[in-house]
Amino acid sequence: PNLPGTPLRRNSHLYYGRQPLFQFITDNAGNAAGRNILILIGQRRTGKTSALLRLHQHLPANLLPVYIDCQSLGVTPGMPALLYDLAWQIADALILHDIEIDVPDVALWQDDPTGRFQRHFLADVRRHLPAETIILLVFDEFESFEALVRDEILPATFFTYMRHLMQHNSQGLGFVFVGTRRLEEMTTDYWSVLFNIALYRKIGYLDHEAATQLITQPVAPDLVYDDLALNKVLRVSAGHPYFLQLICYTLVKQANQQGTGYITISDVNASINEMLSLGEVHFAYLWQRSSFEEKAVLPAVSTLMEQTNLLRPKDILAFLQPYGVAISPSKLTAALNSLVERDIMQDVPDERGLLYALKIELVGLWVAKPKSVNKLYASRAALGET
Repeated sequence: PNLPGTPLRRNSHLYYGRQPLFQFITDNAGNAAGRNILILIGQRRTGKTSALLRLHQHLPANLLPVYIDCQSLGVTPGMPALLYDLAWQIADALILHDIEIDVPDVALWQDDPTGRFQRHFLADVRRHLPAETIILLVFDEFESFEALVRDEILPATFFTYMRHLMQHNSQGLGFVFVGTRRLEEMTTDYWSVLFNIALYRKIGYLDHEAATQLITQPVAPDLVYDDLALNKVLRVSAGHPYFLQLICYTLVKQANQQGTGYITISDVNASINEMLSLGEVHFAYLWQRSSFEEKAVLPAVSTLMEQTNLLRPKDILAFLQPYGVAISPSKLTAALNSLVERDIMQDVPDERGLLYALKIELVGLWVAKPKSVNKLYASRAALGET
C-alpha cells in the first residue's frame, strides 16, 4: 500500500494527520474580513500536495478550494492563456459541486484578459454561489510564477494584477500560496506584497500519532510491527512522509517475500541498505542543495552522533580540524541554521547555548556511506578552493 514519491490521490484511504494545518486554513482563509492571504512553506516530499488535494474534505462548506499546479501553467505564453487556464480550473472545481460554469472560448480572452476574468467570468461564478462562499485559489509550487516572468512567458504586470486581486477582493476570493522557498530567499521584488499582508505557516513532518497510523493501519491486521521496530521506524524517519513511505514500502515488500506477518527491529535493520538505495535520488537532492560547509557538517555530525546524541558547534569544529577542513565559527553557525531550517537537523536550547542533532537519522546513515570529510576535502582541494 505504500508508494514513496507520489502524492496521495484525493480518494486515498492512506492519508493521516495534518488537522492543525486544515484548521489554520479554516480559521484564516474564511474570516469575516475575507482578506487573509496564506503562505504555506515545506520541504520537498513532505506531503504538501497530498494535503492540498484533500482540502475539500476538511474545510467548511463556505470555503471552496481550487487546486492549481503552477508547474502546469505557461504552456501557452501570455496573460490570456493563463487566465483562461485559471478559469477552467475554477470551473472544474465547481463541477464537483454540481455547478456548471461556461468558460468563454480562448479567442475571447485576447483583447482584455484581466477584464474578462474579473468582470465577466468571476462575476458569473459569484452569481452561482451563496453570498458567503469564498473561492480559495490554492497555488501549488507558486515560485513557478517567478520563472514564467523571468523567461518572458508572462509579463511582469502579472504580479501587479495579482496584487490588485488580493488587495481589492470584491469577488470573494482567497489565496493560498504553497512552495518550498521562504519569502526571504526569493530574490525579486515581485513578492513584496506578500510580506505585508500574508500569514505564514510551515508544513513540517507528521506528528507521532499520524506517523504511527501511516505505518501500522494500512497493513493491519495482516502485518504487525513490534514495539521496537515501530520505534526504530519513527526514529530514523522523524515522521518525514516520504521517508516513512519509503521505509514501509521496503518492509512490506520484504515481509511479503518472506511470508511473515510480523516485523521486528532486526527486519528494519536488515532493510536499511535497500531503503538508502531506493531513496538515492532524494538523498542526492538534499546533498546537492547543501553548501560546502553543510556538506562538511553532515558527515561530521553523522559520525559524532554514534557517541552522543547532542552536539555543540565546538565539537564539530574539533572533529573537522584533523581533516584540514577549516570553517569559521560564523560559517558553521550559518550552516547549522540552514540545516535546521531545512529540517535535516534540529537545535535544542541549553543553558550554555544551542545543541544540535540530526533530525532525520536516515539522512545521516546515507551520508555516512558514500560521503566522508576526507573525500569532501580532497574534492575541494582539486578545485583549488580553501
